[in-house]
Amino acid sequence: MNNRFVRKPAARRAGFTLIELLVVISIIAVLMSLILPAVQSAREAGRRTQCLNNIRNLALAIHNSASGRAGGLPYLDEGGSNWPVSLLQFLDRNDLATQPSYNNNIAVNVFTCPNDINNFQKATGLSYGLNAGYGAFVPLTNSGLAFQTVSETNVKSGTPNVFHSGYDIGWVTGNSFPTTAAAYAAFQPDVDCARDLGVFFRQLVLDGGNVLPYVDQFRMTLDRISLRDGLGQTLMIVENHNSQNWGAGIPNYAGNINSTYLATGSTATSTSVLDCGIVVNYVTDLKIPGMGQNSPQIFNNAAGVWSIIAFTSKINLNKGNNQGASPFPSSTHPGVVTAAFCDGRVRTLNETMDYGVYCSLMSSGGSKRGQAPVSDNY
Repeated sequence: MNNRFVRKPAARRAGFTLIELLVVISIIAVLMSLILPAVQSAREAGRRTQCLNNIRNLALAIHNSASGRAGGLPYLDEGGSNWPVSLLQFLDRNDLATQPSYNNNIAVNVFTCPNDINNFQKATGLSYGLNAGYGAFVPLTNSGLAFQTVSETNVKSGTPNVFHSGYDIGWVTGNSFPTTAAAYAAFQPDVDCARDLGVFFRQLVLDGGNVLPYVDQFRMTLDRISLRDGLGQTLMIVENHNSQNWGAGIPNYAGNINSTYLATGSTATSTSVLDCGIVVNYVTDLKIPGMGQNSPQIFNNAAGVWSIIAFTSKINLNKGNNQGASPFPSSTHPGVVTAAFCDGRVRTLNETMDYGVYCSLMSSGGSKRGQAPVSDNY
């Protein structure tokens, strides 16, 4: 029989076995587990670089604005608007600077960190606060974050209903803020001390030409800081994802606007330090767990009494969870916040840095008030 036309059986086609398929999937999974963290890390590094560039541009704008004022720095608020408005013309945003009423309804990216889910590309977005020094902001005891959220209210009874950082505290004399011109002159040591404990302050005004509490046209200068703690040892801008409301704060914030202390015909400021400032919080009679005899302290009066600085101000205790109620450094960058110093240098501050060093960096003249000098290795 002729077998020429007998078809041979087709060869079996090779394929993957189940084990081989599982091995390939496992290899891909391992590679993904190695690659994804690197990708995420690269993306975070990019966002942090953008944040550092933003804060560098803000510091440069502040220096440029100061050069036209003999080194004078901006106020926290001027004419009912907060500090970002005074920088618009130095940030190539004259289109906004010349508008009579922008009412913070336009997003300005240089004011926000890409990591800030509260503020990035938001009309009212602001991710940075200016160094407003030491203050006595009352902790919100009705909050689950009692030591990280505060209210902008007066600490001492009888003081004006216009809270202003350390001005509400008799740092040297221990007295309440005065209510007469004569008493105001006697309070000058406390005012001078308050100026040494921060960089940016409100523009305070007269009422009908009469000298009343919180009347002060003092403007901090770069020269004053240079002759005290030094520009490279004093913080200027610190990242805070609890900041908010560039352009103008919330009108009559927390009921702390009182026209009695404003010039005739002037408009009450709508700026809150809690919106656009960074402070070291000073709270008396507040015991913080873990704070002992070596806790960060500040010289309080001529009698030599030392008072505890509340731990509420520590970096990253409140990572953007309470806007307008936590004027302390915070960000979602892993373990750090970005910051600019008064000499224009920018860097990150580690959340584990020594708290006493951080407090010293916040003061502009703390070395004259009993604080130890800060090492270059902080």
